[in-house]
Amino acid sequence: MSASLLPEDFAAADSCRELLADFPQFREVPGLPQARMLVEYIIGRRRGELDVSGRDAAGTFIDAAALAEVPHRIIVIDDARGIQTALLGRLAEVVVHHDRIDESRAAAHVADAGELSTLAELSTGDGATAGETWAIINAPKTTSALAETVAGLQPYVSAIIVIGRSAAMSRAVNKELARGFGRVDVSPGVGKHRMIIATRPLSAPSLSVFPKHGTIAHPGVGELEVRAYGACFSGVRSDEGSTLLLDAVIEASPAAESVFDLGCGNGWLLTAVTRVTGAPRAVGVDVSKAAVASARATVEANGIDADIVTGDAADPDDPGVAQLGSFDLIVLNPPFHQGTAIETDTASAMMTAAAGHLAPDGVVITVFNTHLRYRDRLEAIIGHSEQLARNKKFTVVASRGRSATSSPGPRRR
Repeated sequence: MSASLLPEDFAAADSCRELLADFPQFREVPGLPQARMLVEYIIGRRRGELDVSGRDAAGTFIDAAALAEVPHRIIVIDDARGIQTALLGRLAEVVVHHDRIDESRAAAHVADAGELSTLAELSTGDGATAGETWAIINAPKTTSALAETVAGLQPYVSAIIVIGRSAAMSRAVNKELARGFGRVDVSPGVGKHRMIIATRPLSAPSLSVFPKHGTIAHPGVGELEVRAYGACFSGVRSDEGSTLLLDAVIEASPAAESVFDLGCGNGWLLTAVTRVTGAPRAVGVDVSKAAVASARATVEANGIDADIVTGDAADPDDPGVAQLGSFDLIVLNPPFHQGTAIETDTASAMMTAAAGHLAPDGVVITVFNTHLRYRDRLEAIIGHSEQLARNKKFTVVASRGRSATSSPGPRRR
């Protein structure tokens, strides 16, 4: 694949090189290739050297005067490192939206831009700029996340560009964009990356509606109503690990006046554990805004009185999490992927957070992929740990703090 959208002899190529030269700090950063591709596309379009698909515009009628300042405004979605925001800020007014607050905080150190807390803020028109608005979506893991983002953006933009690794850009992306736009183009590949570009917004789009509604049935708790927004992990389904964790909680029957779910996702596990224990106090926290909105809708749908907090449980300095106090029962299903890479630092940080919020005689019940062998880590960070359940894929471990009494722990399977 080509190393650039722009041939060396294009005038736009010189302009791109000049812009990138002002950001030597990004030279070796992994997110630079995609950010550079976006810069090349916009400058190439403005100069009439690239067509809408990002290909050589030779032989194609291009109204260069109409495109000279396009776009006037760019909405960047989930720019985890802030590099796209910093570079594109040289070309247009840029506002950003992040689902994850940890990514929002990290990006803010790199680029200064206005932030949309939710895409619903676009409906107010506050701060809008005259002229065309484009949106850049960094390809999400799931089609449902893309569907909700497209639905939120479509009424307010003239183009949406989804950018990501070529291997992850399935036809589902094209189909989702076609729900709201009359034209969808696939760019040439540049390195390992590609763009899918939607233009000509439809006046009567067939956009997805969120939150999605579902039901999870479990023999120990009955039926639970579940609500999920697009970027929420597992949608309206129960994930296998959390189901095994719930089974272990039901069998162990720990006494609990308070329940805390670190990484509550769609809220079904917090709802189920609260129902099982009868705990009068229930709190869930998640780093994802979509997860928090989903969990709030789920607990409300089931008549559970719970506080759902937006916060980064892996960040010891997160003010929203630090002030929550202690809990008798903490449930934890930590992530172990950062993008496509396996990483366990986040899990360790969440274990540390659990230890900090554990009441003296409380218990942390953790589920994890068996191959990760977290039991020793839980023992080191929290305290005495014993296996409660295990199947072919997952293991559940109960950990008690070092100040806990010597009362019998939950039963082992």
